[in-house]
Amino acid sequence: MLKRFTESLDAAKKANTPKTWKEVAFACVVFKEFKLAALAGLNIIIHPDHLEELIAHYERYGYYEELIQLLETGIAHERAHIGIFTELGVCYAKFKPEKLMDHCKSYNQRLNIPKLLRACERFKMWEEAVFLYIKYDEFDNAIITMMDHSPAAWNHELFTANIQKAANQELFYKAMIFYLEEQPM
Repeated sequence: MLKRFTESLDAAKKANTPKTWKEVAFACVVFKEFKLAALAGLNIIIHPDHLEELIAHYERYGYYEELIQLLETGIAHERAHIGIFTELGVCYAKFKPEKLMDHCKSYNQRLNIPKLLRACERFKMWEEAVFLYIKYDEFDNAIITMMDHSPAAWNHELFTANIQKAANQELFYKAMIFYLEEQPM
C-alpha cells in the first residue's frame, strides 16, 4: 500500500506464499499496476484454492480485460490446472462470448464441464451448452437444449446424430413433434 510495488514483488518472491502474493496482487490491481499484478497473479492462480478470490478482486474493480489476459497467460503455465481453464471459460461467457466456443473446442478435456455448463446457461450461451453436453455424454440434455432454444442452438446434423444416442424414449416423440412444428422441411 506504500506504492513500492517492485520492492513488494521482491519480498513476495522471497516469502513465496500465496498469502503474500495475494496481498501484492490485490494492491497492484487497486493502483492499476496491471503488469506487476499479473506477475503476482501468476503465482496465485496455480493454487486452485486462491483462484476464485483473485478473480473476484479483479471483477470487483471491473478489470475484466486484465483478468482475461492473466488467465490466458496462466493456461500456458506448466502448473496450469482444470480451474484456470474453467474460470477462463466462465470469463469468456460473461465478458467475451465470441471466444467461448473456440475455448470449449480447444480445451474440452481440461474443463470442469458442469461448472462451465451452468455459466453457459446463466448467460444464455445455448450453442456452447449443447457442445458441452455432447462432450459430457449428456445427449438427452443436448437434444432438449436444442429443442428449447432452437433459434440459437439448432443444428440439424448434431440433432440427428445425437437423437440416436438419447436414453429417454419419450425424446423421440418430442423430436418428431418438434420437426413437424418448427422444422417441417
